Amino acid sequence: MGNPSRRSNLLYPILSSSVFSWSFLGTSLVVCTLFLNMYEWQPQRVIRLVFGSSLLASFGIVSLMSLVARRYAFPRILEGMIAGDFAGSRLSETCAELCKKMNITGVNLREATVGNAFCLDNKGRKVVAVSPELVSSMSPAEVEAVIAHELSHLKNKDSREKGLARLAKFAFVFDPVLHLVEAAVHRERELLADQSSVKYTQKPLALASALLKVHSAFHASLPGPGAGLFVGRKGKGLLSRYPDLDQRVQRLIDMAREMKTQTILA
Repeated sequence: MGNPSRRSNLLYPILSSSVFSWSFLGTSLVVCTLFLNMYEWQPQRVIRLVFGSSLLASFGIVSLMSLVARRYAFPRILEGMIAGDFAGSRLSETCAELCKKMNITGVNLREATVGNAFCLDNKGRKVVAVSPELVSSMSPAEVEAVIAHELSHLKNKDSREKGLARLAKFAFVFDPVLHLVEAAVHRERELLADQSSVKYTQKPLALASALLKVHSAFHASLPGPGAGLFVGRKGKGLLSRYPDLDQRVQRLIDMAREMKTQTILA
């Protein structure tokens, strides 16, 4: 079944290395152009200057992109999709219980203006947004599994990694590797959120059922750049930002079988 956490940990260094390399190359070319005339009479000094300034600038660019990604890449898209506090007291209790289990503090449960569920982590403000239509279409177990999935994104700080990957892809649009890595980061973080949801709810089949319901009932109403941020999106191929839905559901079914086997053996 594989380990999405391990694969995610491998993807992030690849992403950072690619951004650093392109930043270093670009800065080197700029500095070389500026000090080209000096090279003839002070070559060693120019080499040190180019290397040192490019190194510092590259670290600065990577750090700046991480900051921008965390604060602006996704939050600005999602802010307009959040309404008021969720009125359902039982749902608030479910969210609070899951937060306690997962050791997450400061989470606000809000209504989503689109028929889906998503999370937002911006400047310390943590929000899980769920649409009333979604809640009414699902069983309590399915809603719990979906909320746990979104809380897992907050716990794993996925908005930072997804945001950096997205920003890097657009900043260095000519690099095909970054396009593949950006999509892979999204897919693996979704699988990791599924895994975390099962860990804290012990309800893999409820999450599988919820994903199928979200995809069949609500995905058509989510156009635009925010569509790739939601649960239940179906994707295929290396450039898809979501795992194949059929394989995703099969993973959850396999988890349920494994849990049942462990219960019998115990």
